[in-house]
Amino acid sequence: MTEGHLSAIAKAPTGQTVIVTGAAGFIGSHTCEALLRRGDNVVAIDSFTPHYDPARKHANLASVQATADAIRHEAGPSAPKYAFLEADCCRADDLDRAFQIGATFSAGTPVRRMIHLAGRAGVRAPASEAPNYVAMNVVATTEVLEACRRHGFGDRADAGSPEDQGGTGQGVPIVGHLAMASSSSVYGGGPPGWKGPFHEDMPADRPLSVYAATKRATEVIAHAYTRVSNLRVTCLRFFTVVGPRARPDLTPSMFGSAIWAGRPITQFGDGSMARDYTFVGDTVTGILASLDRFERANAGIVEHGEDYEVINLGNDRPITLSQYISTLSGLLDRTPVINQIPVPPSEPHSTWADLTKARRLLAYAPATPFEEALASFVDWYRATILEPTGA
Repeated sequence: MTEGHLSAIAKAPTGQTVIVTGAAGFIGSHTCEALLRRGDNVVAIDSFTPHYDPARKHANLASVQATADAIRHEAGPSAPKYAFLEADCCRADDLDRAFQIGATFSAGTPVRRMIHLAGRAGVRAPASEAPNYVAMNVVATTEVLEACRRHGFGDRADAGSPEDQGGTGQGVPIVGHLAMASSSSVYGGGPPGWKGPFHEDMPADRPLSVYAATKRATEVIAHAYTRVSNLRVTCLRFFTVVGPRARPDLTPSMFGSAIWAGRPITQFGDGSMARDYTFVGDTVTGILASLDRFERANAGIVEHGEDYEVINLGNDRPITLSQYISTLSGLLDRTPVINQIPVPPSEPHSTWADLTKARRLLAYAPATPFEEALASFVDWYRATILEPTGA
């Protein structure tokens, strides 16, 4: 499977305008393209933070622009509109500007949909970087929630208006909806004796990293906003996303470059650790289904949920670290040199997504096996990083 397979996802057009934060990132860039392909207008924002090479983010954004240009060339005046704004989610005026741009796409109609993917990721940063995680995750998400409140996401449509048929079906529907990224890391190591899978009702109060703690904090703050400001928010707990454009600080890139060059890779423990690796295309399909879940529920496609929901987006198939390394090295046709070290305290032994709720509320059904997901990454990585054309 190659990056081109992503073009087939999420085809149902809606014609709405969606603001996407973290648009130049791994998942964000794919999300923007999927929205454009199904006919949605997109206001993409990113601040190009230097936690990894911003050149990778600019390349991702160039792919989004190329997709927008190709659609415009084919569809002409009926093509969805696209704009990029370099913006910081911690700045209220930057967020307001994104809403202003979005309103121009539809003759002044306010933007009522937002996907918040921006943030500082990674579980292995030292504790000294905690203030940055708090700023980029907790503070930024609070500003996003406040922008949604400020721009009427918690308003209710006129009783007779067909403008929006969202909400839970009780009373006059709420107009807006925010879908935002969370993480499987909020589960920590699971309760004593846990054998899996993680389900959304499990306690998430023993994080193993500052990153996990900040992601759980964003979920709790979002819940408060649904109570005090009538917002509708869906928090999506991503499970180890794999595919083209994966960040350079993720193991596909780190292990891939080391195996290719014959350098040792660092293996935590004996290789029995496991992760629920999920293809980025399946994750994006889940993101868009979550954005549309109220409309889909009213159409009888999925069950009605609450205004606030936390939903797992995984693959329901844990893969051991040994199996992962073996598959990656086979795809690269190289023999790995392994340096085994103790498992850091920030690492859970296993992750595994219970998808019962995702199936019920999103009709989510991941379709890409781990092996195909990793192969899609390797195809992209070899073509763009390891052996780029003209290099």
